[in-house]
Amino acid sequence: MGLIKMKKTSFTKMAGTGNDFIVFDNRMSRFKGNEAELFAALCLRRIGIGADGVLLLSMVDDAIRMRYYNADGREAEMCGNAARCVAFYAYYRGWVKEPSFVIQAMDGPHPVTVEKNDVILEMKKPADYEAEPGILNEPQWHEGGALNTGVPQYVIFADHIAYIDVPVVAPTYRYHNHFQDGVNVNFVKILNSHEIQVRTFERGVEDETLSCGTGCVASALIASKKRMCDSPVKVSTKGGELTVAFDKKWNKVTLAGKVRMVYDGSVVLSDFIRK
Repeated sequence: MGLIKMKKTSFTKMAGTGNDFIVFDNRMSRFKGNEAELFAALCLRRIGIGADGVLLLSMVDDAIRMRYYNADGREAEMCGNAARCVAFYAYYRGWVKEPSFVIQAMDGPHPVTVEKNDVILEMKKPADYEAEPGILNEPQWHEGGALNTGVPQYVIFADHIAYIDVPVVAPTYRYHNHFQDGVNVNFVKILNSHEIQVRTFERGVEDETLSCGTGCVASALIASKKRMCDSPVKVSTKGGELTVAFDKKWNKVTLAGKVRMVYDGSVVLSDFIRK
C-alpha cells in the first residue's frame, strides 16, 4: 500500500522584535476567519508550528488587508508588530511596488514605510486614556494608567522589572473586572527621558511575549503623559528594540523596528483539526 499524498498549505514564519507569527497568503480565501480551533493548534509550541498569532493576508481594492488572530485563535483588533510584519511581507513578496503604502487592519487604515529590515507603522490615534484606574495592589510599583492603542493596555511603572515574575503577577490585572474585555499588562522601567524597558503579558497569548508593539506604544505615551519621557522613545524589550515617536496631542504616533522572515514552510492542516 503506497503512501497517501496529503495536501499541504504554504506559510511563512515571521518575527517582529521577538513577536512571532504564522503568515498565510489568503488571497484565494482558503481561510474564512472562523477557524479559531485550527489557529490555536497551529500556534502551540512544541506540538504545532508555534507562534504568538496567525496572520491572514489578502488584497481588497488594491489595498493590503490583514486579519490577526491571537494564539488562542480569537481575532484581535490590532497588533503593531504583526502589522509591521505584514508590511515587510507585502513589499518583499511584490504585492506592492512602492515602499510606502497602506495596510487595512480591523481598526482601520495604517500607513507604513519599509526601509530594508526596518518598518515604520503609523498607529491609530490612541483612545480611552485613564490616568488612575486605582487597581494596583503592589505598593512598590506605580500605576501608569490605561490606554487603548488598538487594543486595551494597562501600564505599571517599576524599578526592577527584570525580577518580576510576569506570568504569575500579570493575570491579576489582565482579568481584572475593571477591564470589560480584558487588557494587556505592561511593566515599564524608565531609563531616561528617551529610553524605557518594557515587559508585556498579552491577552490572547496568555503569557509574556518577547515584545508587544501596541504595549510599547502605550507605555511610551503614558510615560510622556506622566512627564517621564519625550518623543522619540527607544523601547527595549526581550525581543529587541522599538522606537515610538509622537506629537504632543498624539495625533500622529509611529512604531518602528526591525522585522525578519524566519522561514517558509508547509503544513498539513488536517493534522491539526480535531477528528
